[in-house]
Amino acid sequence: MNGMWVCSSSRASGSSCRTRVGSREPTISSFRARAPGLRLGCAFALLLASFSRTLAAQQAAPDSTFLLTARAADRSPSPFIGNGRLGGTIAATGTAPAPAFVAGLYESAPNDVPRIAAIPAWNVVDVHDGARWLNAEPAHALEHYAQTLDMRAGIIRTTYDWTDGDRRTAVDVEAFVSRADPQTAAIRVRLTPSWSGPARVAFPLAGWPEPKRLPLGRVARADPKWGPADTWYPGHVTVLARTAALSGGHGAELSVTGTPDGRPTIVAELAAVIWPGDLASATPVTSAAGDSASVELSFDAVAGRSYTFDKLVGIATSRDGPAPLARAGRAARTARARGYEAVRAAHVAAWERRWESDIEITGDPALQRVVRAMLFQLLASADSGTAMGIPPMGLSSGGYYGHVFWDSDTWMFPALVLTHPDVARALVAFRARTLDAARANARANGYRGAMYPWEADERGRETTPRFAVQNAKSEIHVTGDVALAAWQYYLATGDSAWLARSGYPILRATADFWVSRATHDTARDVYHIRDVVSVDEGLIGVSDDAYTNAVARRALESAVAAARRLGRAPDARWTRIASRLHIAFDSARGTYRTYEGAPDSTLGSVTALLSYPLGMPMAPTVKRTNLRHAVDRALHERRGAMMGGTLLSVVAAELGERALVDTLLPASYDGYLKGPFLMISETPRNNAVSFVTGAGGFLQQVIYGYTGLRLGEHGLEPAFAPVLPSHVTRLVLRNVHARGKRYDVIVDASGRRIVERAQSVKQTSGGER
Repeated sequence: MNGMWVCSSSRASGSSCRTRVGSREPTISSFRARAPGLRLGCAFALLLASFSRTLAAQQAAPDSTFLLTARAADRSPSPFIGNGRLGGTIAATGTAPAPAFVAGLYESAPNDVPRIAAIPAWNVVDVHDGARWLNAEPAHALEHYAQTLDMRAGIIRTTYDWTDGDRRTAVDVEAFVSRADPQTAAIRVRLTPSWSGPARVAFPLAGWPEPKRLPLGRVARADPKWGPADTWYPGHVTVLARTAALSGGHGAELSVTGTPDGRPTIVAELAAVIWPGDLASATPVTSAAGDSASVELSFDAVAGRSYTFDKLVGIATSRDGPAPLARAGRAARTARARGYEAVRAAHVAAWERRWESDIEITGDPALQRVVRAMLFQLLASADSGTAMGIPPMGLSSGGYYGHVFWDSDTWMFPALVLTHPDVARALVAFRARTLDAARANARANGYRGAMYPWEADERGRETTPRFAVQNAKSEIHVTGDVALAAWQYYLATGDSAWLARSGYPILRATADFWVSRATHDTARDVYHIRDVVSVDEGLIGVSDDAYTNAVARRALESAVAAARRLGRAPDARWTRIASRLHIAFDSARGTYRTYEGAPDSTLGSVTALLSYPLGMPMAPTVKRTNLRHAVDRALHERRGAMMGGTLLSVVAAELGERALVDTLLPASYDGYLKGPFLMISETPRNNAVSFVTGAGGFLQQVIYGYTGLRLGEHGLEPAFAPVLPSHVTRLVLRNVHARGKRYDVIVDASGRRIVERAQSVKQTSGGER
């Protein structure tokens, strides 16, 4: 990220900053035959289907700020859905294969870096109209197109008329991954042909071909010719077993079982396929070979009649328990017994419960839609109980190989800890679960305590590509970021049992690392942290990087505070080193330097982060100077990742600079949101989506900037007067959680009110403060 808002080069291309890369959608292996058919027309069928869609839309009429709609089939990029355990994109037809990912499912091929693995495609349904297959059609063959992501319901619906010569077929597709049952996914396809004659519908579970690999585990220098598809390809699952059998009079069961390359994990999928029981001349044919299991149904279609097909899929892995195929089967068969509508209703109700905690904005519907898109993409990538961090691209792609960076701790965690603390807990649980791996990493590098990896796989091991080895060895601020998140979780929840069991071991081990990493300058009686990669990642081998030293200080101070909360004696070295860690200050300019001896060309690249998120005490004049340098950099060199620029509004609000807040708000997301589904691109130019790191940073300016709130010794605390953007008349943080209670935080022209909700965990009076 070469300065979090100015990088234009690439981790993947050899420098160690955020990259100009994306992910490839491999071509799925074909299992279909082709056959000619009759061509008969029926305009009435299309009119009837169109009327039904319009009527359904009028009846539903949800809040439009929860809806994102594409009106052209060549829309890009593809929308992303997920339940925090399973996620992926949806193709333009709604029925074509698209990569999907399970949280924590990684592979490890020889000479490559570990990668999050794409599971066999679960959502595919293909339709043959007697002449052509739907999923092979170009975008211009789809007319009256609409694809809508309902973020409130977590459902994508795709409708269009498929034109093939004189044949037209109205297609209505709905897909979701269940928030109520994380092992269940579903797709429903409704077809209304304008023609009569032979038709076929195919329902596969199909593996992906093995990618063309690069030896990123051993090459010392990245090739400048490497592009997005060359580097961020998903990991591969080898299909080991597959079955396909008819079930009942109008259905089939399909299953595939595989293992990610180089890992002992098993992933299993079982699909229950259901078709109408009164199809004319219905002839199902099953097949199970190679990397696929499928059933293809032939029948005689009648013009004007609608046909509904359901595919209910259970997905399970051995990471979550034994016998994954049996568990996937239970999920699918339970869904089949309940029926699509009941499964859908439970899923929608679960998302409704998630949206009980919301960010409501009055005065700017477009901004409201952006805020909800950010929160939706975060929630689609994380869930309670997973003990996993969030990769920079969430569960949407193989971007950044699915590795977990400090993005999870410092950018995404703070946006979730008040709105969805159970989800935030999973992020810190990942760091607690992988503490032993961090200890081993410290030992391997010659230090004590725990050194968390710059890039982590699901085991918490260092997985940075060989060409960026300097980051693995020296971008050590991540260890402070892990500690910061752990302490923030305690401040938000006040959970002393968690602190003793999980939080304090992290804080103690990371503090011990900083003790072993710092060197004492006896002449000046200060401590230095030398030879690091700065947060501004183009700065390699520097000493006393301002952010690194400041986050180390916070980690040491948090370890001391945690020990005292638990009635334990803190290591005296923690306090001594924290108080003497050198952070270079330029008294002539009234500003902190990026690092000791840094040139003026680096001003503003990291020091605004000392104010937020680190909260380092400093005079307002110094804070304002640091911010001014950062703003100049952000506004005039907007080429880099959607990260640091999103947090500048927090500091501007703290300083009461409303005009600057107005300027920074659009700059924090304009150019980064791509397409009708507001997918977040890592940079304005690289179209690498969905960059949920940016979502976390963007939401922090709303939650901790405009409201004037902070996490402090007593939980959620007012820290400064709220500042709303001038075109926003009211902001409500609805149902936020702090210290076992729930609140509505209301900011409007009258000021700020923190209203305790009656349904709090503890009995409350419903008062305000």
